[in-house]
Amino acid sequence: MIACARPFWRLMVKPLAAEPVRTALTVFAVALGVAVVLAMELAGNAATGSFHSSLETLSGEQNFEVTATGGVPEELAGKLASLPYNWSVTARMEDFAVLADTKRTIPLIGLDLIAESGRLAPEKPGGDTHGVAGAESSMESLMARDSIWVGESLGKRPGETLQLLVNDRPGKYIIRGTYRDANGNESAIVMDIASAQYALRRSGRVDRIYLRVPPNDSSTSLEEWQRRAQQVLPAGVLIRNAGASTGENRKMLAGFRWNLSLLSYIALVVGAFLIYNTISVSVVRRRAEIGIARALGASRRQVLGAFLGEAAFIGMAGALLGIPLGRMMASAAVKLMGTTVSMLYVTSRPGTMEFTPWSAALALFAGTGVTLLSAWSPAHEAALVAPVEAMARGRREFEVRSSKTSSLWFSLLFALGAAAASRLPPIGGKPVFGYCATLFIVAAGVLAIPAFVDASMRATSNLLKKLLGVEALLAGRSLCGSLRRTSVLVAALSTAVAMMTAVGIMVGSFRQTVVSWMDSELPADLYLRPVGNPAADQHPTISPELSDAIGKLRGVAVVQRLRAYEISYEGMPATLGSMDLEDRPVYRTSDFLSGRATQTVLAELRGANNVIVSEPFAYKHHVKAGDSLQLALGDFRQSFRIADIYYDYSSERGVILMERSLMLKYLPDPAPSNISMARSKC
Repeated sequence: MIACARPFWRLMVKPLAAEPVRTALTVFAVALGVAVVLAMELAGNAATGSFHSSLETLSGEQNFEVTATGGVPEELAGKLASLPYNWSVTARMEDFAVLADTKRTIPLIGLDLIAESGRLAPEKPGGDTHGVAGAESSMESLMARDSIWVGESLGKRPGETLQLLVNDRPGKYIIRGTYRDANGNESAIVMDIASAQYALRRSGRVDRIYLRVPPNDSSTSLEEWQRRAQQVLPAGVLIRNAGASTGENRKMLAGFRWNLSLLSYIALVVGAFLIYNTISVSVVRRRAEIGIARALGASRRQVLGAFLGEAAFIGMAGALLGIPLGRMMASAAVKLMGTTVSMLYVTSRPGTMEFTPWSAALALFAGTGVTLLSAWSPAHEAALVAPVEAMARGRREFEVRSSKTSSLWFSLLFALGAAAASRLPPIGGKPVFGYCATLFIVAAGVLAIPAFVDASMRATSNLLKKLLGVEALLAGRSLCGSLRRTSVLVAALSTAVAMMTAVGIMVGSFRQTVVSWMDSELPADLYLRPVGNPAADQHPTISPELSDAIGKLRGVAVVQRLRAYEISYEGMPATLGSMDLEDRPVYRTSDFLSGRATQTVLAELRGANNVIVSEPFAYKHHVKAGDSLQLALGDFRQSFRIADIYYDYSSERGVILMERSLMLKYLPDPAPSNISMARSKC
């Protein structure tokens, strides 16, 4: 072992120390790639790991949840409770409120506080049970409309007042107690269910009914319990496993996480080129030493192990440096990613970043794995060289120049493979062949680089001599004379520039498309929505009286109302919305996939069970114009025909739009979620 370690130290490690700048740059390239991969992993876990944390924490151990678009009739809770089954029935109100002073949006939960007070007790050491437990003796405080309970993480104490904005209505509430937030999750505003119905203006309906079946009843399966409950529920009311919405959200975010992870590995691709170049330079510069070692009895396996050991040393150093760097990058990225998730997907409070042994293993594997894979080709080549050939310094460069034509043929094969892979369908919803096509085209470019560099230098040598002198001519010939090393550097730079150019073109194109879309979709002069942080799954409402009053203001020509509901369609979250089309001029000029005029398409929505869907919804659920959708609205299940598909960049979840009067037929709540106004032309 010692006999092998000494040559390795002399031939591999000491030369690295002799070139500190090149070694440091290579290690930093690996560290940067590892840091990006680790940062995306840590930030992705934190940003997408929590959905409605407080809502789920306070739901307890439940088996099923009963939901309906627009709310569940509250009498169904009593109907379920009256059945001759030993199950627990719990009604819930769930929405969001805004702290008036900070404009922070937090969950609002309505519970039966008499039945649920034990769950909210803080259970502090020393027998301190202030808060909800201490308020149980006062029935008046439990049922008062201005009574609320908050999580301890909000930093409030019993007796303080809190100014809240619920939808578009401000109110002052008295904190009657606090409860312990579970696992550091976001605090929530908790009030009695009747008070929550009043604050949200949703009397007669609850948002959710939870069912908990007897835990020790092994004679009845969960499927049988679900069937029994469904028998007494209207067609439009659904019963599903508790926490199904969380599963739907995680399923929806899977593609987001997948793309983030793949994009992070691009940084490792550039690092791989640099590792390849570093080991190649080592092989070229030490060919004489390799020949001497081989002549003195060193085996090919020992030479291979020596160069792979050098790569492993660089990879390990880069991984160890990348771990703290990635942790710092994750701290900066998690807030941005959390905002993106809330705006495009679902309300999610970023959780704590947990650096686990798996995270460390990922960083070490990414660093050492990529370096060993990149170093394999030059290390294997060094091991195969005979001692006599190793002494010939220019032989390898001669071989590279001689084989550049054959490399062009391999480049063509990879390019054809990329073209073929780009046309293959996705696997499991993921464009696996698209990623393969990208790797193939990168490989094609790498193999074509030697011939490209050689031809370019030969074609421009005379011009370089005339413009820049003999120095430029010598530099060009030196570049051609060391194609093995220089072609890899050119390939690394080309790949980085290509990725940057591709992203720039994509972002620029997307930006221009969104600007054009906004010009057609946002023609009104003013848009109103209740105050609060905007999120993809939050649709607070405006009182109908306010929207009517705005329509009577002087100078207001048109007031259009949009109402939105969160629904679940085929196991994926979506948004159901209504447009105000009746007896009002419509300024909307949406672009439809069919190319038809906006007025022609919207005319089909009036007085018929027709809807339009967004392009993301159509792609997710594989529907087209003319297909039918089965939607659960209120107490009914109804079929709707898709009149057309419109371009949309506002929601990744997917949107279904219908006429407002049609929605009011099934969901008779006139409160709009948004209002747009257009002023008089005169």
